[in-house]
Amino acid sequence: MKRTILLLAFLAGVFQLSAQTNFTALKISPAYPRQSGKVNFEYNKSYSPLIKQAGVEAVVYLFAKNGSYKLTEPALVKKGNLYSGNIALDTNTVAIAFSFSYGEEKDGNGSKGYIVPVYTDKNVPVKEYYAATSNLNNGMGEYLLGMSTDAERSLSILEEGIKQYPELKSEPSFFSTYLNVINRAKKKEAVPIIYAELAAFEAKGNLSENAYNVLIQAYARDKKKEKVDSLVAARNAAFPNGDWVKNEAGAAFSKEKDPAKKLELFNAYLAKYPDANKDLVDNYRSQLANAYAKAKNFTAYNEWNNKITKKSIAASNNNSLGWNMAEADDNVPEAKKMSAAATAYAKNEMLKPTDKKPDFYTKKQWDKQRRSTYAMYGDTYAYILYKEGNYKEGFTYAKDAATINDLKDAELNERYALLAEKVLPPAESKKLIEKFVKEGVATSKVKESLKTLYTAEKKSDAGFDAYLAALEATAKVKKRQEIAKTMISDAAPKFSLKDFDGKTVSLDDLKGKIVIVDFWATWCGPCIASMPGMNKALAKYKDNENVKFLFVDTWENVDNKLENAKDFMAKKNYPFHVLMDTEDKVVTDFKVSGIPTKFIIDKEGKVRFKAVGFNGNEDELVEELSTMIELAGS
Repeated sequence: MKRTILLLAFLAGVFQLSAQTNFTALKISPAYPRQSGKVNFEYNKSYSPLIKQAGVEAVVYLFAKNGSYKLTEPALVKKGNLYSGNIALDTNTVAIAFSFSYGEEKDGNGSKGYIVPVYTDKNVPVKEYYAATSNLNNGMGEYLLGMSTDAERSLSILEEGIKQYPELKSEPSFFSTYLNVINRAKKKEAVPIIYAELAAFEAKGNLSENAYNVLIQAYARDKKKEKVDSLVAARNAAFPNGDWVKNEAGAAFSKEKDPAKKLELFNAYLAKYPDANKDLVDNYRSQLANAYAKAKNFTAYNEWNNKITKKSIAASNNNSLGWNMAEADDNVPEAKKMSAAATAYAKNEMLKPTDKKPDFYTKKQWDKQRRSTYAMYGDTYAYILYKEGNYKEGFTYAKDAATINDLKDAELNERYALLAEKVLPPAESKKLIEKFVKEGVATSKVKESLKTLYTAEKKSDAGFDAYLAALEATAKVKKRQEIAKTMISDAAPKFSLKDFDGKTVSLDDLKGKIVIVDFWATWCGPCIASMPGMNKALAKYKDNENVKFLFVDTWENVDNKLENAKDFMAKKNYPFHVLMDTEDKVVTDFKVSGIPTKFIIDKEGKVRFKAVGFNGNEDELVEELSTMIELAGS
């Protein structure tokens, strides 16, 4: 991508005072949308990547002054390849972002997105537009609009906003965003720039409480304890009854583990702040409930969980706790009650929702979210019923859960298969499990179940390995074809990081090897869940000198990141070669938007694959990585 050319075109279309936002595939009117006004749009599929698709779906995101957004799904009028519609803006709308897609394919407008300012009566973008658009270019737009993350472009947008509205740098929320983007865009050069900006910001004087907080957070990130202490003292003196008092009371409540003391702090908090935010109070009730659960006081747990006004939170607590207790064989009857309540709630919400659709979901996304929640909770309940031997009832819930996910989730298929073995005729359950194996959505336990059925049928396990390999071959060919389609060829960012022993490891030193770079953090649940699978992959290639695994610890927010990571690995006892991205520079260079994210780099230093997240199937993870390594080396 020719970034300079694209950026100049982008700025010319958005920021010049006399110019309208111009896109090839999208036209809007009026040229300068106003708050509380109406916007008409016309999308020409002929000029977009969707030209070969059967149709077009449109979602429009309306960004508000406070940085939040809501979406609307305008009705489209089709005339050939032209799709037209309109949307209404409210008094808070500061930016409009259009998303055009069909199925899984999105038109990201050449990675820049379709982003339109809302204008003042002088035909310049409203002040809050710049931060909203910067955030879209700095990661949010990748998920919403299919556009690329570009910290440099994000910074250019903020700087253009400052030229138009110099007072923006005095606004705490904008200034905080500005510092974060400088850090990502400027990388090694960012530190002196940020300190100069902090000094200038503080020197203006007459600081608000939020302004103090921005300064405190910025210096705290760099462990400038004396400066932080000084600013905290100044803030507290200037605002003796400020929000910091309330926040400290909340922090003390959250930190307390003893449920009785926690209850005292909760009551004191409500007495002092009777008008506290309802969502925050629900969060505290949830914390109380879970504190009692850890103390094995399930009567008190149920009492406080039932007091939560947002029933989705209470149901989530019941599901999580029910699963954890059942998995540990800890009071399974109580776990069953919790899981049953969560599952009943989720099923009712799926069929007849009592809550209003959230502003940030499309109707399709909301329907999918409710179905997925029921599947997750139903799977927990099926697991508990399986453990207590209630196979027939468990099978119903397991089948629902697996079917909702189109029989593509290996973990949900596991429950379905194990219960099918118990309630269906052997031939029928064997056929079902064979299907899972052929499609590559079977766990190790499912394959063990297939072996049991095979042995019972053949009166021996002779020949099972060849039979299983034949079934798996179909899945491997299909999976290989799917993975091959995702192959890329981008230059990998160069890096040099220290490991636990202080030894510097650089990508240049590993040229000639296939390198797997896994970005993770000690607080990241999916990262931790993926580690057993990564350990299996590591063991598979332990004797292959041409394959190197690197586990990059990043995005940590603790005082001693090295000791934190060392302690974590010591407890987990994984033999991983961990590198420390203490300044979060390498993760930024790789443009990672979420962890775990794995990159497979070939012998020439090019990224050939990028894998984001973890689906819970260890065997599938190993197989996918193996295929990527093989393809990267071919």
